[in-house]
Amino acid sequence: MNESILREHYAKRGFSSDSADRAVGSVAALEQWLNGLPSSLELTNVDPVRQYVRHLMRNGQNDLETLLSLARYFYLTGRNDIYIYFTSLLGGDGVFESIRKRLSDLVDCETSACLLGSLMHPPLGSEPADFPEFTKSLMDRLEAGLPDETMRRVLSGNHHEIPASAFEKEAQFYRQASSIDAYLAEYHRRQVAELQQHCDTNTVWYEQNITQRVVDFVAANPEIQSAVREGDTLYTTKIPYDPDRYLAQSDPVLKRYYACHCPFVREAILRGEPVVSSNWCYCSGGFVKYPFEVLLGRELRVTLLESVLKGDPVCRFAIHLDGAAK
Repeated sequence: MNESILREHYAKRGFSSDSADRAVGSVAALEQWLNGLPSSLELTNVDPVRQYVRHLMRNGQNDLETLLSLARYFYLTGRNDIYIYFTSLLGGDGVFESIRKRLSDLVDCETSACLLGSLMHPPLGSEPADFPEFTKSLMDRLEAGLPDETMRRVLSGNHHEIPASAFEKEAQFYRQASSIDAYLAEYHRRQVAELQQHCDTNTVWYEQNITQRVVDFVAANPEIQSAVREGDTLYTTKIPYDPDRYLAQSDPVLKRYYACHCPFVREAILRGEPVVSSNWCYCSGGFVKYPFEVLLGRELRVTLLESVLKGDPVCRFAIHLDGAAK
């Protein structure tokens, strides 16, 4: 184990020494388990690590900090394949509880308890294939129990709980721009430059491997990693989850699968079941509109235009400014 790279990361990020000790202990436990196969941290692939996560779940050791420690280690040591596996396990963490809370806030606690109280979330560390049935049940309850407008507003919150402070720099750029159109064009340019850097250094960008054709694809579409304003509406298209495979694929089902970011539903696209309502994608709509809400200082409405759950090759949204932008 490369203990120093992990400790240096924890120190740089301001974590306590106790947190660093626990992280090192988590990776050491995985290393010991792999050595018994026999394998090693350096030689392992995703499958033995997947077996280890199941081992943690069986023994009640599947806590968030352990999984994050393992994910960080593989990211820091350049094992992009294993790091991306961990992001598939952790990408939906906290989303269901956030939806439940937003339902309580926008409607009332009694309705939230009635609709969602008995719904059991798959345990932490569950594979993406374990989530579509849960998501279908969630959507069936929300659609049956709420008016469409309310249901979509509940779903389109900041359910990944990203702090507004994450967009402080962008807010400064927006204030300095002559117009929202100028800001969007410059924002897209900066996003393309960031992707180019990840391509050139062969480093993971969030959950994604970036190749030159991915950079060129984004550069050619100003809706991706930014938005285009028409009148009082912004139009934005999600970058595919696995963009290089998406661009290489001609099969429409696989193309939709590689487009979808959501660990709650993407395996259903591949299997063809269960059929989850495309209204679920309003959760993604909340994610794409939130940065603009921070920039403009108000909640915005979003409309789902295209969705891989409806059979479209991409997910595309309209964000309604309602006079908020300059």
